[in-house]
Amino acid sequence: MDRPALCQFLLSLVTCLCLSLFLALLAQVQPKDRIARLLEELSNAPGPSGFEGPVREIITRELRAAGLEVSTDGLGSVIGVLHGSSESPRVMLAAHMDEVGAMVKYVTPEGMIKFQLLGGWLDQALIDQRWTILTRRGPVMAISGLRSVHITPSEDRSRVTPREDVFLDVGARSKEEAEALGIRAGDGVVPA
Repeated sequence: MDRPALCQFLLSLVTCLCLSLFLALLAQVQPKDRIARLLEELSNAPGPSGFEGPVREIITRELRAAGLEVSTDGLGSVIGVLHGSSESPRVMLAAHMDEVGAMVKYVTPEGMIKFQLLGGWLDQALIDQRWTILTRRGPVMAISGLRSVHITPSEDRSRVTPREDVFLDVGARSKEEAEALGIRAGDGVVPA
């Protein structure tokens, strides 16, 4: 498993484990296959910082199904409340629902997508990865790349390519072709 996928899996696992623990505390023990399906659903839901909507919907659905009063705040946080007796201890479980990802900065005249990373990434983990660009028209698949070895100076070939030199390739041959796919500055990007 590549590093971005592993990071996404681990972040989703932590979120799911917190949710599962919360449900267990409510004495609503879920069958193992149900928890496994929920973990898979959370792991596959895109949710880079600032684009957590799909993850928020799953968490909201699960908390409501468990009988909690659910609300969101102005930042998009999901708050679930289970009212108990005044003698009951107060318990708060918190977890983040975002994952490492990126955001489209701009499209080059050649149709390549330049991006800003969101979260902690190692530059060496960015090359030759599959990505999904979350456009308003739907997901667009991409692969990360860098300039060809044939035009890279020999002294640079053994160095890690800096993130600023990495681009996303969606198969477009021009800025107009990329934009026709619905890609715009500000779109979220997640590992595929």
